[in-house]
Amino acid sequence: MFGRAPLEERIARRQAELGPWERGKGPFDQPVAKYLLIASLVVTVAAHVIGGVVLAFMAH
Repeated sequence: MFGRAPLEERIARRQAELGPWERGKGPFDQPVAKYLLIASLVVTVAAHVIGGVVLAFMAH
């Protein structure tokens, strides 16, 4: 329309020019989400290890 390529073609051309991380295909679009996930995993693993050690001492 009006001498321009259709919207789908323009989007496809722009996506082809971008790298994979610029396209938003990375696992985390926001760094805060990555830090929260890592922190929650660390806390979960630490709690399981500490709980296992406490239970081992209580059972012994």
